[in-house]
Amino acid sequence: MVTGVGTAVYYATPDVIPVRTARVWVKAGLTALAVATSVPELRATWAAARERQELDGAAPLSEVLRSLPASSKAVVFGLAAAGLAGSIGGILIAERWAFRHGQARAAAGKRLPHTGPALVYGALASGLRLLPTPSDTP
Repeated sequence: MVTGVGTAVYYATPDVIPVRTARVWVKAGLTALAVATSVPELRATWAAARERQELDGAAPLSEVLRSLPASSKAVVFGLAAAGLAGSIGGILIAERWAFRHGQARAAAGKRLPHTGPALVYGALASGLRLLPTPSDTP
């Protein structure tokens, strides 16, 4: 629920807060709130993954990374950095598109041009949380 509401509020801020600096701070606060609300779930997921590794007899990821030669470590961290950069770049492109789309709607005379799409984004975020998780059984 927090994810959907937070997403809607995040993308509707240009309609409510006209000053860009204030919007940045509000969005930073909303992002911090979203991260804070996801910490318990993240910790539970990490604990379950560690437990599953122990039951399977697999070595922990930290041991696997330590045992790699330096060149392989560089490749792993390079791929992780590239994946992170690509993810951030994709998010930036999508957010700029959403903002420009809202600005075009504003120029066309729409009232609250960012809020309508923001509600759709929030509904999609909430809907994604309702999807069942894949089961561990084949």
